[in-house]
Amino acid sequence: MSVILKVDEKVKSVIDTLQEDYSEDDFYTRFVEMYPEDYEKCRKKFLAEERKTKPGKTHPMQNPEKHIKNALRSYLSRNKGN
Repeated sequence: MSVILKVDEKVKSVIDTLQEDYSEDDFYTRFVEMYPEDYEKCRKKFLAEERKTKPGKTHPMQNPEKHIKNALRSYLSRNKGN
């Protein structure tokens, strides 16, 4: 299950507000501004995974910044040329 619901719609709406030469950092900053609830949900899920993981072990949940930037990369790779 995705942490962020309707992620493609949200990624597209964020991209639509950015200048053509935006960076991943620009995208991340704008995403957090536009969807603070989703960012907070992602952050809380990450922290919960951190708490329940035994010391010295890792868990599959990415930190929120990486998760959001990967959502952008994934969206762009699926929508090349559109």
